[in-house]
Amino acid sequence: MNKFYYRTESIKKDEILKLFVGGDSENKIIESFCSQQHVVLEGSRGSGKSFLMKVSQSNLSNSYEQTKVIPIYITFMHSTLIHSPTPNQFHFWMMTKIIRETLKVLTKKGIIVSNYAQSLIGDLTDNKLQTLIQQFESSYKTPNKTIDPSELPEISDLNDAIEEICTENDISYFNYFFDESAHVFRPEQQRQFFTLFRDFKSPYISCNAAVYPGVTHYGDSFELTHDATFLRIERDLKSSDYLSDMEEMVMKQGGDVWEHKIKSNRAYFNTLAMSAGGNPRLLLKTLDATDKLNSSSVNSVIRTFYRSEIWNEHTQLGDKYKGHKELIDWGRKFVEDTVIPTIHKKNIERLKRSQPESSLYFWIQKDSPQEIKEALRLLSYTGIIRKIDSGVKATKSAIGDRYEVKFGCLLAQEKTPTNVSKDIIENLSLNFFTEYGSNNSNYQTIDSDKIFDFTNAEFLENITTQLNKQISDLDLTDWQKSKIDSVNIKTVGELLNTDEEYLIDNLVGIGPVKARTIKNSATAELLETISG
Repeated sequence: MNKFYYRTESIKKDEILKLFVGGDSENKIIESFCSQQHVVLEGSRGSGKSFLMKVSQSNLSNSYEQTKVIPIYITFMHSTLIHSPTPNQFHFWMMTKIIRETLKVLTKKGIIVSNYAQSLIGDLTDNKLQTLIQQFESSYKTPNKTIDPSELPEISDLNDAIEEICTENDISYFNYFFDESAHVFRPEQQRQFFTLFRDFKSPYISCNAAVYPGVTHYGDSFELTHDATFLRIERDLKSSDYLSDMEEMVMKQGGDVWEHKIKSNRAYFNTLAMSAGGNPRLLLKTLDATDKLNSSSVNSVIRTFYRSEIWNEHTQLGDKYKGHKELIDWGRKFVEDTVIPTIHKKNIERLKRSQPESSLYFWIQKDSPQEIKEALRLLSYTGIIRKIDSGVKATKSAIGDRYEVKFGCLLAQEKTPTNVSKDIIENLSLNFFTEYGSNNSNYQTIDSDKIFDFTNAEFLENITTQLNKQISDLDLTDWQKSKIDSVNIKTVGELLNTDEEYLIDNLVGIGPVKARTIKNSATAELLETISG
């Protein structure tokens, strides 16, 4: 059985805290999550947003007797499937999810909802709420069917109901964790979410949202600097704790076997850890792909994964969303064929100096065409690059944005990545970056006439295509795939339509908890695959 968990959904609740490794950055995020402020956390796929939310939820649950704060975790990953013509359909689906999860937690704690609070919420039983949720989440099958949300309360009534529940039961406040809140490439859904996020606020309500870089649309009514505290998951490669934290993450999951491998071959582990650029999922996947932790195997994995697989994932976005294919393809060509080779060449030259210097960075002038910035944002979503900062002065005092390339993608240019990894990292200089001005000749190759907004028809077409794919196409562990295959589930669509109870009853040698984690992990992966 594979010992690594690629996704938080694969981890049982009682294992979350045991697997947590808290560096300064992670502890700051958790502290903010557990506070009474609204927080938006940004991070690329696999960076650990969901994991930190789960850790925060567990911490609050464990300290309830002292703090009287009730955490409520809500995942919005099924938002991909909502395609009803009902006006403000996404808003109503979110309200239904919030009310149901709140009532479930209160019931579990034995907390009574007063008649007044119940009158504000309405006559919404668990069965009614679940039925409404299922109608919205299966609306992709009958996209022209209108769903009646008339029994749902206004957001102001829900706020008042929560205040009543808190004051009547000596509860400090409810702390909501909205995971996958702005996941899909549907700006209208995202704008509706952040409008609700702004309005769902009182002294008795705290909200946290996890979002992705590059694809999040906040809308006109939500002001990020005023309506929330904005944080990023950023693990600095040059931090003194970076390698030890990444090593601890691996050893907590891999146990004695990986502890022995790492201690015997630390330099090769360090190369893979640095290549991942602070992304735990990428590190675990590349370690899994490494037959032995030696020079030959590590070099092969870096060249294969960071020269091919990670780029293929980005290119697939264009196959799913034709409206942005031009941007996606141009962004890959620009970074893969121009930015990375240029940085690589400069590193070779400067590392030979008496005062060596290396780089992972490039700079884009702020007046560059909007299409260029959009293309780079999509690369940030995939995690191939990340924007470090804005307002950076370059040649002739020009102002622009500074980006960092995933170290593994740069290292994959080398014949033997393990030979140069340490020199590059030790000599990184944030002030050594390649500049691309507002009129750079590379920009002329993008055809803006081929770029258009996403449409509902495009989303529905994408869902149909993705549901027909094989389970083997999902980014799951071999063990998870084998278990799903053992119950003769072959396609993504079949898995989506399979009840959790069926897996519990039919997965041989697997108990209810593991069956549930397999279902949760697979569902999360397939919905992430569908949405981008």
